[in-house]
Amino acid sequence: MTAPSSHSPAPTTSATTSAPSPTPFVPAVSPAKVTAACPYLGPQEIAKAIEDPNIYDSKEISPRSAGHGLTAYGCDYHRADDPGSHLAQLAVLPTPVKLPQAKALETATEVCADKPQSLTETAVYCLSKDNGTAIVVAALSHGATRIAIFELADPVNDSYHDGYVTLAKTLADRL
Repeated sequence: MTAPSSHSPAPTTSATTSAPSPTPFVPAVSPAKVTAACPYLGPQEIAKAIEDPNIYDSKEISPRSAGHGLTAYGCDYHRADDPGSHLAQLAVLPTPVKLPQAKALETATEVCADKPQSLTETAVYCLSKDNGTAIVVAALSHGATRIAIFELADPVNDSYHDGYVTLAKTLADRL
């Protein structure tokens, strides 16, 4: 085996780099008006919470009607090196009024295929109807209730319970 040459070319950052850098994440801190979902939860915060070593990125989804006169702002999370992959999706739904937290959680857990389990005073988790993990958070913000529905593509894994709590608390703090 020969020692590496001290005359080898310096590494370059060319188009041959395997994965693009993820979009820089700047967290939202309870803005007065919801206009997007991605600023509420960063891709690497998700990866850390579920102990996933992959590098993820996010992409804002066009707002859509969520029924009951609500607009859902959405964010899709995927591997940075594979934009077609799917890790999770976040929907943030601002309500025009202050709702009782229990009512907001009850309404939002329509995404659940099983009985929601408590994570915090303001959040629950469950198996989603898409066979993933749904974390639902309801928080009072700016005189109204905001709901976040975060859905991981993988089914509930109770070994990630602490990570689910971390994600729920992060969302509640930022709503």
